[in-house]
Amino acid sequence: MFSENELNNVKREMAKLKNPVELRLFTDFKTQEDGSKLRKCMTCEGVHELLTTLEELSNGKLKVNEFSTEENMEEAEKYNVSRIPAILFVDENDNEIIRYLAHPTGSEFVPFLNSIQYFSGVRPYYADQIITHLKKIKKSNMKIFITPTCPYCPATVPVLTLFAMVSKGKISAEVIDVNLNPDLGMKYQVQGVPHTIVNEKDSIIGQFTPQDLLDKLVGSKGRDFGGMYA
Repeated sequence: MFSENELNNVKREMAKLKNPVELRLFTDFKTQEDGSKLRKCMTCEGVHELLTTLEELSNGKLKVNEFSTEENMEEAEKYNVSRIPAILFVDENDNEIIRYLAHPTGSEFVPFLNSIQYFSGVRPYYADQIITHLKKIKKSNMKIFITPTCPYCPATVPVLTLFAMVSKGKISAEVIDVNLNPDLGMKYQVQGVPHTIVNEKDSIIGQFTPQDLLDKLVGSKGRDFGGMYA
């Protein structure tokens, strides 16, 4: 999956995690007589392998709990999981903050790694500015459609996921690989990526800044992030 050099780089990034992180992975595994797990979904197999590797490289900071839509139907129903693989970021209050309907490889991997880092408490400098304006934002849901080869998604996905994380459940985010979920792409008329849907009605086509997203969520335009992002 990773070369030796890549493994060392990923290990360095995982060492940056501030607090322990738990991810919930939903696949279709069925437990065999010998205790092993058989997954029919090949993408699920790849996602499980990736998350297991990250867990091993995290020095105990990352924990991955795998649930089966076949064997853990109560958990799947609780989080309304009907598509696999699904990676859920759930906070200490059991609020789902981020959902990945994707296999975070290719250009998707770095923003996924960023999301794990942010979820552990690592925050870029503009996180405090997001918090300052949370009172202006109504409870919101955001969906961003991506692909593993999208050149603009790696810079865009972390903006979306950071808004969700610092909102403490007020904003939720879904990162959706349109190649794995073509029906959703058709439903939301996605013709290129990144394509972001805000509250099921507003769209942002292409790459955006924190200021652009704030404008959509608040419904007004200002210079809240200063000249760099305005």
